[in-house]
Amino acid sequence: MESKTNQPIGSIKVSDSVILKIAEVAATEIDGVECNGQSLVPANKKVKMFGCVKAKLTGETASLTLDIVVREGFNAVNVAESVQKNVKSALQSMTGFTVTKVDVNIAGIKFNEKGN
Repeated sequence: MESKTNQPIGSIKVSDSVILKIAEVAATEIDGVECNGQSLVPANKKVKMFGCVKAKLTGETASLTLDIVVREGFNAVNVAESVQKNVKSALQSMTGFTVTKVDVNIAGIKFNEKGN
């Protein structure tokens, strides 16, 4: 019986912008998150930035920083921990990248609008 192995016939490149978008979407999947933190443009050109996500990509590893806004009524620490887990899981399962670090900065709180 002939054994079949999965041998790549070429290379696959995941765009940096796709990695950043996956991280942003994974963060906003968490209840209580608004991913519209204010980020400064990084001085280091090796750091990629998209929206509220900054990433340092080296080979097949990624180190990410997310600036999020937490909605009023949610525990900021619990939300940030959930964001870390979800972003790491999504990136590793969708791209095969090894996520070495996910830093979450709470850039603000979005208060509920009260109708007067």
